[in-house]
Amino acid sequence: MLVVLTVTILARLLGQLGVAVVNRMRERGEELRTLVHRALLAAVVLGAVGSVAAAAGARIAGDVDFDVAVLASAALVPNLLWQTISGVLLGQARVRLWNYVQAISPTLTLVAMLVLVVGLGGGVRAAVLGWMLAHVATAAFALVAARDVWLPVDTPPLFDDDGRTLLRLALVMGAVQVVNLIAYRVELFLLELYRDVAEVGIYSIAMQAAESMWLISAAIATASTAPVVHGEEREARALVARGAARGAAFTLAAALAVGGIAPFAIPLLLGDDFASAWNPLAALLPGIVAYAPVAVLVVYLSVRHGRPRLSLGVSVAAMAVTVAAAVVLIPRYGAPGAAAASSVGYAAGGALAWLFFSRVGRG
Repeated sequence: MLVVLTVTILARLLGQLGVAVVNRMRERGEELRTLVHRALLAAVVLGAVGSVAAAAGARIAGDVDFDVAVLASAALVPNLLWQTISGVLLGQARVRLWNYVQAISPTLTLVAMLVLVVGLGGGVRAAVLGWMLAHVATAAFALVAARDVWLPVDTPPLFDDDGRTLLRLALVMGAVQVVNLIAYRVELFLLELYRDVAEVGIYSIAMQAAESMWLISAAIATASTAPVVHGEEREARALVARGAARGAAFTLAAALAVGGIAPFAIPLLLGDDFASAWNPLAALLPGIVAYAPVAVLVVYLSVRHGRPRLSLGVSVAAMAVTVAAAVVLIPRYGAPGAAAASSVGYAAGGALAWLFFSRVGRG
């Protein structure tokens, strides 16, 4: 888990090169193939450096067998390659192929686990090998299926003005992903610090149920990306505003439904020991609804206008408010306090995203 998590975090940080390509294509009107070549080259170079760093870190720490660390690290470059292609496909509105690419990796990972671990009785090495091979197969499929965006091959400079801009955009967008990964879990670590593992387990159930509702706004953001990036400014703003509002409305409807059935469904499905998960879930729902539009607003801020620092500001602000509220609420209220702190942080981040959207639109 340690080495896979390390590679996953690096993939989050470096995996936005395709989205950066879409922004540069709109801003400068450059040929797509030239930008994709730069992005793929950057994915290979950065992925190789990250792989060596991850394996070396595991070797120095001594917590993971070196051969396992090498296997896991080998997944980083193919992971970045298929994510880069995915970002380009999304910007081209090729959503069906994008869906295929997104689905292949987890599907093949599951198949590999069933064959190598369950069927053949392999251990950790077999599991990590299967996970790595799933990423390799996904990258191969993505490159072949989307070969029209990168063939014929050219060798553009990586560190010219366009290359540096592409890297800067991708790294800041990736930082948003990493901060979000931490921010969505920061109160969990504080809860364990102040309380115990049992309460962490209760809160985790509530958190997973609540955050699954963000899939609604994420789907709207996915469908909106290409028209938002390529449309006229007025049309793009109107589309984002409608999409964000619908994301909030649909998430509210889901929250009301989940909130209504959760007191009965949780003990029925998980047992009476988890019945108290309803309390933190109820406290999480308002924040989940308030933050739902952010997925759509970020498309406008980061991808269309190339201002990922604003999206990063939203994530950092939400995390900072969550931490401040959690320090106050968790010692006294436990899991419900952690949920309330998260809701406050989500609400603050959602309000800031709307503010940035309004100001960027005026500019």
